[in-house]
Order: sequence, then C-alpha cells, then structure tokens
Amino acid sequence: MTLRRQFQLYLVLLHAVALGLAAWYHNALGPWFFLVEFALLVTLYIGLRLVNTALKPLEFVKSFKDLLNEHEFATRFSQIGQAEMDQLIGSYNTMLRNLYEERLRLGDQRGFLEQFMQATPVGVLITDFDGHISIANPAAAQFLGLPVSSLAGKRFGQLKSRLARQISVLEPGESQLVQKQGARRLRVQRQAFADRGFEREFVLVEELTAVLNESERAAYEKLIRLMSHEVNNTVASTNSLLESCLSYADQVSPDDREDFIKALRVVITRNSHLNRFMRDFAQVVKLPEPSPRPVDLAELLQQLETIFQAQAAEQDIIWTAHFEPGLPTVMIDRQQFEHALINVLKNAMEAIGSEGEIELRAETEDKRIMLRIIDNGEGLDDKPGEELFTPFYSSKSSGQGLGLTLVKEILLRHGLEFDLHALQDGRTCFYIRFQ
Repeated sequence: MTLRRQFQLYLVLLHAVALGLAAWYHNALGPWFFLVEFALLVTLYIGLRLVNTALKPLEFVKSFKDLLNEHEFATRFSQIGQAEMDQLIGSYNTMLRNLYEERLRLGDQRGFLEQFMQATPVGVLITDFDGHISIANPAAAQFLGLPVSSLAGKRFGQLKSRLARQISVLEPGESQLVQKQGARRLRVQRQAFADRGFEREFVLVEELTAVLNESERAAYEKLIRLMSHEVNNTVASTNSLLESCLSYADQVSPDDREDFIKALRVVITRNSHLNRFMRDFAQVVKLPEPSPRPVDLAELLQQLETIFQAQAAEQDIIWTAHFEPGLPTVMIDRQQFEHALINVLKNAMEAIGSEGEIELRAETEDKRIMLRIIDNGEGLDDKPGEELFTPFYSSKSSGQGLGLTLVKEILLRHGLEFDLHALQDGRTCFYIRFQ
C-alpha cells in the first residue's frame, strides 16, 4: 500500500469514528449535530487535499526517476502555481536540461571517437578488467592479420598472430619496434589506465616503415657517397701508380720479374674489385623511380627460368612452375622488377648449393596476385625478418648485404608487400603480393 493510501485511509477512519460518535450523541447535540457532521466532512475534504498537496513532490520524484531510467532527458515538468512545488519543479527541469546537454556532448564525443577509431591508421586495442580485448579498430585488425569480429573477448596470447604474441609479452609502459612482413616495421606501445578504480590496458600499433626507411636511406646514402668518393679517388690514383710501376718491370732482375708483375697485377685486380664493390653500393642509392607498365608476370618468370637454366642444370637444381591460367597483367617497372627477382633467385640457388628444388607459384588470392619463390636450401637463421633486409647485413661470410637491400628498395618503390620466411616443412619462401 502506498504512503498516500495509508494517509487517506487514516483520515477516513478517523473522521468515520468522529461521525459515529456524533451520531451516537445526536440527541445531546440537538441542532448542532448537523453542523458537526458538516464540519467533519469539510475537515475530511481539507485533510485529503492537504495529503495530496503534501505528497505531490513524491509524484514528481517518481516521474523524475522514471525519466532517468528511460533516458528521457528532453522532457520538462510544468509549474502548478505553488511556490514550493514550482521551486522543486524548476530544480528538476534544470537537472534534466543539464543531463540532456551532457548526453548530447558525450554523444558527439562518442561519435567523433568512433569515427576517429575507424579512420585512424594507428591500431588501437583496449582490454577489459580481465585482460580480454573489448575494443579493436580496423587498423589493429589489419596489423594483426585477423578480422575485427574474431578479436573481441580474446587475450593477446590466444590470438594466432605473431604480432599478438609479441604484444602479450610487453609490460604496461613498454614500447617495442617489431618487424612484420619483411620490410614493414611497427611500433607497439602498451599502457595502463584507471577505470572506475580498476586497471585496464590499451595498446597502440603504429606503422613506422616509411619514416624509418627514409631515415635509413638518408643515412646510408650519405655513408655510401662518402665511401665512394674516397675509395674511387684512392683506387684511381693507386692503379695509375701501379700501371706506371709495371713499365719498370724490364729493370727488375729476371729472377724477380715474374713475381714483381704478378704482385702488381694482384693489387690492380683487387683494386678493380673494390671499385666494383663501391659501384654496387652506389646502385642502391642511385636507383631511379620506377616507370610502371603492364607486364605479363608468367611470361617474365618463364624468361627468368630460361636465364638460370644452365646454372640450374650445373647445380642439379630442379625448377617447377605453377602459374594460374588467365592471370591479369601487373603494373611494374619490368627492368627493376626483373633485377629484384634475379637477386632473389640467385640467393635461392646459393642457399641450395646443389641438388635442390626451386618452385615458382603465381596465383590469385583475395583478388590480389601472389608470387611465391620457394626453395629447399639450408634455410634461414634465427632472426631472418629483422636482419636480412637491413643494409649491409648478410648471412653469408663473403656477402655484402646489398642483394636484399636492393630488392627491398625496388619493391617498396613499387608499393608492394613482401616477406621472406620459413615454411613448416623447412623450405624458405619469398613472397610478393601485388596491389
């Protein structure tokens, strides 16, 4: 029973008793009986009115509570002409107006944040109180290589992604530069924040490939120009002096003449090798911008197979090719792209040594052409992706570290995705994904 009903019942019972007593003593009251009954009815009416008026704020409180529960913040109460109630109604209307304006402001901010999360190239991952992913934007899903729908409710360690595993070992407050898809480099930051007194975490994944490539390119361009200038000048003057010394061979005793000439020829040859070495370095920084033209990829690969046919036969290497019928042409600079593939194939043949197999595959995956060069050579070392595309790094004792650096420059200038990784069967795969 409501409080209003209790008050009304109390007043009715009280006046009923009073009316009963008046009726009991009506003989003693005489003509005053009717006046007493009228007075009791009037006081009952006034009492009920006062109860309704006194409990009116409770109705407004209930209505206000219902509006809050239903989030109807645009509704306003009308004043009723009573000073106390109008003051209360004014306060409620002010609260509702403030809540409505705050809701609009938060809605605008939420809409902006949702649009920002969708549009930003920075990957954003936010976890709940238990460390499960609760929010992930499309950029984060793209970096992880997984659909957005598969991320919600998962821990980083539960995701089948190399990047997710790297994130899982980061501590809050740590930042790390990670390698992805060969030349792609990402900065991953993991931070903690307080939400309602409990700790949650967020992860930011930012692509730094272009920035770092430009920085590295500027650094090794400057180094190569300096080295090339010094080496070329030294080699030119040294070889000139050595050639002059050869003219004095007739003045050397016959017993020592042959050794004298041989020693000078060895030094001249080594100088020539050094000169070619510097020209190879300079080729990396002097690479022109590509001029893309439509190219038949299968036809290009068949030509490369012909170029390496004699060397492959000499090393007992079997070539197999699988080209999807009807592959569309690709927009590439044929000369530069061919040079990149020659470097990749030479590396594959050097890794095999003898008695091996090289497999070429070109097919369509997700409406994009995928080229794979697979070999069963000696495989990769412990840190392939993070080192092999670095300038001047080589896994070979006599390597210059320029082959894959040049490949990287050519493919990046074409805007292509690529990577070098080991397959589960132990073979090595270099893949290129076309736009």
